[in-house]
Amino acid sequence: MQKLIIIISIFFVTTVYSQKKWSDNSVKTIDKGRKEIGVFSPLKLGLKDSLEVTVHPIAFLLIPNIELKKYWKSFGFFELATKHKISYPTLLYNVISRNGVGGILPPTSDIPQMIKFNNAVMLGKTINEFITLTINSGIDLTLTFSEGDFPEIEYHIVYPRTYSYNNMFVPYLGANIIINTPKNITLTFDYTGFFLTKNNAGIISEFKTVAQWNINDKLAIKAGIFYTYGDYPYGKGSGLFPIIDLLYGF
Repeated sequence: MQKLIIIISIFFVTTVYSQKKWSDNSVKTIDKGRKEIGVFSPLKLGLKDSLEVTVHPIAFLLIPNIELKKYWKSFGFFELATKHKISYPTLLYNVISRNGVGGILPPTSDIPQMIKFNNAVMLGKTINEFITLTINSGIDLTLTFSEGDFPEIEYHIVYPRTYSYNNMFVPYLGANIIINTPKNITLTFDYTGFFLTKNNAGIISEFKTVAQWNINDKLAIKAGIFYTYGDYPYGKGSGLFPIIDLLYGF
């Protein structure tokens, strides 16, 4: 019985008094040397106290990618950070251009050599010790180095993120509120609007509500919902999707 009480006490202490900061959508980066990965989330590394790198280890085999998040400085009223990502989607598009299982695009698709860049500016404001507000603005830009001919992928979540493959670029604007509760529960309310610029011009809006329980420095559970609505090639459309993940930090 005494051993059980000790184990419960240790668990309680590490849960309530978790010291290391988990990554989030604010301007802040994770601590230098810290690493995080989830079942569905990418690997994040704290290269410096102001520099965070993100890669998708499994997806990297089909779509090589890397993202840097840099915290710059505080300007009194707000804090500044930027994100910079580069990816090579040609390999993945060649794999899904076929008939049968895994085939999303027709086998006659002619996939060009493509490199996608994403750059964003983030402005953060600490409302109080529990609440932060972040506004971000960015652009997806895809450069093609050969001729190609392939259709757009019109699926809800995928369409705005692959829109630049067919239309060169797509700007977006977003905002999120993060609430850190005393019980190590982090609530995030996030909005992103993608502004379609060429074919089927319009706006696609995405709303995410996520709760993350930071059990301790090494383990966290995330759950929420993801709603999307906007202008697709087939007309107005919407979708609602679950968010769930198990995160490990080390």
